[in-house]
Amino acid sequence: MNRDKLTLKTNLLREIFNLAPKRFREEDLDNHYLVKKFRISGEELKNNIEFLIEIGLIRRWVIGKGEDRIYEWVITDGGLHYLEGKEAEKNQEKSNRVIAFTGGIIALTTIYAFIVQSVNLENYPQTYWVITPIFLILILMCIGPLVKFIVNYWKAEVFVK
Repeated sequence: MNRDKLTLKTNLLREIFNLAPKRFREEDLDNHYLVKKFRISGEELKNNIEFLIEIGLIRRWVIGKGEDRIYEWVITDGGLHYLEGKEAEKNQEKSNRVIAFTGGIIALTTIYAFIVQSVNLENYPQTYWVITPIFLILILMCIGPLVKFIVNYWKAEVFVK
């Protein structure tokens, strides 16, 4: 399963925020609540938690020694704020792409209308039927990502809540 790493880390941080302080053992990571919730491996959970600790978004304390060693974690104040800011940037980038594809559709439609009317291609049926499918294909190529964005947005709004 290909998963967006930033979204996974953001969701892990949110869950840690909801669970904190929570104690866990490293050898139980394959059966950990977060592993099951996000459908990732225990190793992937460990690596993501280590990453979040290294950059200072989570703090972890060791309780006990040897086999009785248990970790307790807490999210830092800047942790959740940092990743939510990154997620907002990513959402802005998606919106910019949608705007670009919409602009592409408008530009292609305008160019097509200009060419057909200024050259009066309707009087030249062979040229008209060559240029029309080309522009339709280009417009469909722009509409595809827009439809995908709308469907994904709809799925997120209807099924995630």
